[in-house]
Amino acid sequence: MNNPSEQLKNITEMITKARDAVYAGTIIDMTKIQGLVQEVCIVIQQNPPADGWEGHDKIISIITNLNLLAEELKNQQKQVEEEAIKKSVPKNQAKT
Repeated sequence: MNNPSEQLKNITEMITKARDAVYAGTIIDMTKIQGLVQEVCIVIQQNPPADGWEGHDKIISIITNLNLLAEELKNQQKQVEEEAIKKSVPKNQAKT
């Protein structure tokens, strides 16, 4: 595994790409991001960085972006569900 700072940078880039994909309407797989986050957490727990570690701000940024991605995924799911409902309702019933 790369050092935690490098991994945090990679995770940030992956989250950005995932958010762009969701915005474009693409279904995404979060497995790789989840695995990398888990690896970084284990490494940091096993070898906590010194105070003032530059990775702290990166972690806060990742958390913020993951929260935004979660909201975007909820919105995407809602849109997919709404479209599925529209398609399942016969056209003559949709007008009444």
